[in-house]
Amino acid sequence: MQTVRELEPSDVEAFREIRLEGLRLHPDAFGSVHAVEAKETLADFAAKIVRGGLFGGFVEGRLEGMAGFGVSSAAQLSHKGILGGMYVREALRGSGLAEAIVKTVLAHAGRRVEQVQLSVAATNERAIRFYRRLGFQAYATEPRALKVGQTYIDELLMVRFLGE
Repeated sequence: MQTVRELEPSDVEAFREIRLEGLRLHPDAFGSVHAVEAKETLADFAAKIVRGGLFGGFVEGRLEGMAGFGVSSAAQLSHKGILGGMYVREALRGSGLAEAIVKTVLAHAGRRVEQVQLSVAATNERAIRFYRRLGFQAYATEPRALKVGQTYIDELLMVRFLGE
């Protein structure tokens, strides 16, 4: 059985494990790096959970996917939210878990913002198709958005307007 909910402090060990896995296996998909976050303590990861906006996808009680959601505190940007840190374990891709996570984040976002933005590696065609299917549309490409070692990664910037 799949469930999606906001992470709680009791999820800290599972959160740290899946976050580090994502950073290790897909360094081109995240702004942060494994070597840095691997040095963080459980207390550091717990603080991220307490700040809120982290959602987990659970299968049979095990954390198998996650995403984060944030909103700027700047008044003239507060109508926009950011979906980021999306990761689902390889074995669960295509199972509907990623869709359930994003739909839960969008439902949460709809109570706070008018639009949700995200960025995705411009070469990640599977993810781009997934986000388009969920109503996101591309509005720009940021060249050299990430630098992984000596390799630059362009990112496609996407938005979904809520309530349309």
